[in-house]
Amino acid sequence: MSGPIGGTPNPDVMAQLAARMREQLGRGEELRGRLTGLTGHAESENGLVRVTCTADDPARELHIDPRALRLPAAELSELVAGLLREARADLARATTEVMRELGGPAGPATLVHDPAAAQAKLAQLNDMVSGPLRESTEMLERLRRQLGV
Repeated sequence: MSGPIGGTPNPDVMAQLAARMREQLGRGEELRGRLTGLTGHAESENGLVRVTCTADDPARELHIDPRALRLPAAELSELVAGLLREARADLARATTEVMRELGGPAGPATLVHDPAAAQAKLAQLNDMVSGPLRESTEMLERLRRQLGV
């Protein structure tokens, strides 16, 4: 990073580093924006039960058609639980796709060149997905209690 005389910074190298940093910051912002807007969806085969989730809300939308309430409580509970898992998996697939798209073939490591920072970012993304999954499980447990299963 030093120029040939007395350790003076090379302006071309500094400009390249600044440009690369701006590019990576822009990619990071784009990644954050796209991840924030992602949703996962799942629907029963007959269309009577639908689930939509986000990273922040494990059951952003839960639609249960009144006809689905004719199912035995245990069956409805299992159906909702399965759809919540499918919606979370759909969200995880969409998240992975965005990460690959923005991070290139090497994935998120190209966005952050510091391995420790990359690992921290991946842990943060894992928390973003696993936290709502725990909330989904808790919501399912409340639903089971309400249905008397």
